[in-house]
Amino acid sequence: MTDQALLATVLVALITAVIGPIVLEYIRSLIRKKEKDAEKADEADDPMYDEMLVDITITEQIQYLLDKVDADRVWVMQFHNGGHYYASGLSIKKFTIFFEVVSTGVSTIREKFVGIPTSFFSKSIKEVHDHSFLCVDDMNDESQPAYGLRDTAEGTGCQSLFMAALKTPSGKLHGAIGVEFVKEARAFTEDEKELIIDTASYISGALEVIHKFK
Repeated sequence: MTDQALLATVLVALITAVIGPIVLEYIRSLIRKKEKDAEKADEADDPMYDEMLVDITITEQIQYLLDKVDADRVWVMQFHNGGHYYASGLSIKKFTIFFEVVSTGVSTIREKFVGIPTSFFSKSIKEVHDHSFLCVDDMNDESQPAYGLRDTAEGTGCQSLFMAALKTPSGKLHGAIGVEFVKEARAFTEDEKELIIDTASYISGALEVIHKFK
C-alpha cells in the first residue's frame, strides 16, 4: 500500500470514528427538536389542553383563597342553559358548581349543585347581580338578611358566606364565587372581602379564555 493510500485509509477511519458520531448526534438532536416542536404545536391547537390549563389555574386560585382567608369551603358556580320551557320555548336558566376546594374535615357540596334552576335562589342571585357581592356573617343571626339561603346553609353546614360576582367585560353576570366558614361563624374582614372580589375578577378573566377556546 502506498503512502497516499495509507493516508487516505487513515483519514477515512478518523472521519468515521470522530466525525460520524458527531453528525449522528446532530441528526438525533434535530429529530428531537422536531418532535418537541410538533408536541408544542399539537398543544397550541388543542382546546381541551388549553381549557385544562385554565381549570388548573382556577383551582389553584381558589385554593390560595381558601388558605389566605382560612376558610372552610370555596366554590365557583356558573350559569348555563338547561333545556327549554315547553310552553314558551325559552331556555331554562340553571347553575352548576364547577370548581370547589375544602379544608380538612369539611364535606364537598358540588355534587348537590348540578343543574340547579336559578329560580330556587332568585333572591341571592339578584343581590349579587345588583351589588356585585353578598355577605352573611352569621346564618344563625335572624337579624341579618340571608337572601333566602338559611335553609340551604343548614343543609350544607355553612355558617358564614361571602359571594362575589363573576362578570363579563361588558358587566354581564355569568356566575359567582362563594367563600364559606363551616366550622364556626365568623365575620369577613374588609381585606378578605377585597381579596375575594379581586379573585372573582381574575377567575372571570380566566373563564373568558375558556369560552374563547369553545
